[in-house]
Amino acid sequence: MTAEWHIGEDLFVRFLRAEASKQEGRMVVRHLLSRCDQCSEMAHRVTAEAGLWGGKAGKAGWEQAYEEVVQRAFAFVDQEEQRLALERVRGWALWTSLAPLASRVRFATVDADPAYHNFGLYQRLLEASRRHLHRDPVEAMDIVGLAILVAERLDAATIGKERIADLRAAAWAALGNARRVAESFDGARRAFNEAWRILEEEGTADPLEAAYITSLEASYMKDIGEFETAEAALEEALEAYRKARDPHLQGRTLLKMGETIGYVNPERGIAHIEKALALLDLAKEPRLDLCAQHALAGFLANSGRPEEALVVLDRARPLYQQFRDDFSQLRLHWLEGKIAHRLGELAEAESIFTQTWKDFRARNLQQEVVLVTIELAQVLVEKGEPARAAELASQAYAVMNDWGLHKFALAAWIVFQDALDRGRAAGDVFRRIEEYYRRHWVRPGSFEL
Repeated sequence: MTAEWHIGEDLFVRFLRAEASKQEGRMVVRHLLSRCDQCSEMAHRVTAEAGLWGGKAGKAGWEQAYEEVVQRAFAFVDQEEQRLALERVRGWALWTSLAPLASRVRFATVDADPAYHNFGLYQRLLEASRRHLHRDPVEAMDIVGLAILVAERLDAATIGKERIADLRAAAWAALGNARRVAESFDGARRAFNEAWRILEEEGTADPLEAAYITSLEASYMKDIGEFETAEAALEEALEAYRKARDPHLQGRTLLKMGETIGYVNPERGIAHIEKALALLDLAKEPRLDLCAQHALAGFLANSGRPEEALVVLDRARPLYQQFRDDFSQLRLHWLEGKIAHRLGELAEAESIFTQTWKDFRARNLQQEVVLVTIELAQVLVEKGEPARAAELASQAYAVMNDWGLHKFALAAWIVFQDALDRGRAAGDVFRRIEEYYRRHWVRPGSFEL
């Protein structure tokens, strides 16, 4: 598959100055209308550096500059493409003026000035919130809240009341997703409920809009342990994308189904992911390739096929080199430990899990700490060192007790610790306690041997 074309910085600067050729301009406009995160970030940064924002002081010059862009750079495309591309560029510029402001000031500014009631800004805010989602979910929530405000202020005469309702619903779903990442699960549930209410009572009832909300809501279902419910919901989204004949979104949905159900049924996870890889446009979203290969290797290891898992891991190593973010590297080491364990390389697995435990602990990744502790305890038992496994569980309980976990989660750990103390912890016990913490990390539930 050939690599996807991206807009170069020099070309985008010439485009903004209306110095690009007609052929180059067409390529830029068409790409601006795609959902390319890489070029969106580049265009936002270049627009900011060029000073093209709509502050009060320079508003007249800013409007004039865009009028020139419309007349010269966009003259060769049809009117609708011209309007949409201009909206995106304006959105980048407007967000540049808002980003440095405090949250309260942003809201007051957008609420008071109609120049910010702009579809391009709405799009840019959703893009920006996704960028902040995992590194700063509170900021992501603030940005999505601003997108909701912008959607409420859009011109119904131009866009249409039902279409605006769809945009509001999508923003509320994005807010639910941000609240989920911030572990505000009750707030996430309320946001998703509002998204569905708006879509069904005021929106177009477009199946693709429903599929978008479902895709985000499925992540919430997964986090609260409703794996089967999430898989069933995603099946409905998959059908909508099939009818729309969008193979990439079908692949995305199948990948999500696999990542969701694979934790409790690895074979089903593997089947979904293998189908996904045949449909995904990996040149369009190369990170999805890493996600798919990582999940596939993990589920192969968990289903008793560690040799196949090792082949997949070795194939994916260049992808881990491409994405050097901290969490991806930690997930790589965790996967290496899991495969070493399943291959019977217990000393290597112990070493990897011990270091991974320290790394997760340092970053306060609480559920990951618990899950790695379970795997490390199993390795120690298999090495014939049950006393060390019991001591590890005891130390982990002291750490978990400081996190404010619900009493059922702490009680489950005491049951697990007792099994280790009494030498009754066999393979099934480790599998069951791991599944317990995946299902009941958020929602209380009892655990018995």
